[in-house]
Amino acid sequence: MPEDTPVRPSPARRDRPVAVSARSRELLALAERVAAADVTVMLTGESGVGKEIFARFIHARSARAAGPFVAINCAAIPEPMLEATLFGHEKGAFTGATEARAGKFELACAGTLLLDEVTEMALGLQAKLLRVLQEREVERLGAPRSRAVDVRVIATSNRNLREAVAEGRLREDLYYRLNVFPLQVPPLRERAEDVVPLARELLARHASEDEVPLLTEAACRHLRGYRWPGNVRELENVVQRALILQRHGEIDVDALQLDDAAELGGGQPTRTPGADLEASLRASEGELILEALRAEAGRRKAAAERLGISPRTLRYKLARLREQGVALP
Repeated sequence: MPEDTPVRPSPARRDRPVAVSARSRELLALAERVAAADVTVMLTGESGVGKEIFARFIHARSARAAGPFVAINCAAIPEPMLEATLFGHEKGAFTGATEARAGKFELACAGTLLLDEVTEMALGLQAKLLRVLQEREVERLGAPRSRAVDVRVIATSNRNLREAVAEGRLREDLYYRLNVFPLQVPPLRERAEDVVPLARELLARHASEDEVPLLTEAACRHLRGYRWPGNVRELENVVQRALILQRHGEIDVDALQLDDAAELGGGQPTRTPGADLEASLRASEGELILEALRAEAGRRKAAAERLGISPRTLRYKLARLREQGVALP
């Protein structure tokens, strides 16, 4: 079945990333192989590409799958709190420590600890993290002795790691300790074949199980032609908006509410496979709209009926034509 054919998505599968493009399939196969080896993994890629999804996939396919998967965003927690959160603390270790608490390393024992955006961690704390990774033991704040931990670490970053080392953001010794097996998740614009399957999975995830709307062929083309600067996170936002704007169980172009600047490539004159065909289709669509308007003496509602689209969809397309400088009847 061609990808553009409207189909009703099946319930979303959360056990593995969507991998339709050749590049995504290669990455997924590599992730499955590294999952079997109990080594530290470094996932890099732009914000919103789905690094945590791949981390969870690696955990689920590993010998530690029965153990906990614990994630912590190193960029979201202030340094003093991050240290206590990672390593734990004893009662009275600092003001407000009214009871002893285990840190994330202890909570992740026999499982996997995800250090999200690890390059945002302060250098002093990076040194303490390095020691934990080397010695496989953690010392709670205020504790008299260390505790052994059995944890697999997966780290992520949206930065270029070598540049982060050169800029002094990442300790070089920690870089080598974390970068045992590097995996780079490509941005969504470089795996266009994944976009529509991802959108369908997200629709199935966010819609009522018996009310999942269909993507029209035009909507599928529109999704693939967009550059997705916000990657999968942006696609999920678009899907949730489209669920609100969909009509009669279908999601058409007007329900997607995409950013025109990004759709045009943000000023970047890059070409993607099928770009010439897409431009040709748009030009043909514009001619059909103009012909319908002329035939109906400029009456928008009648032109929409002639074209077999909703008046709202026609308004959206007319706005696009007007922005391109096309004179409308």
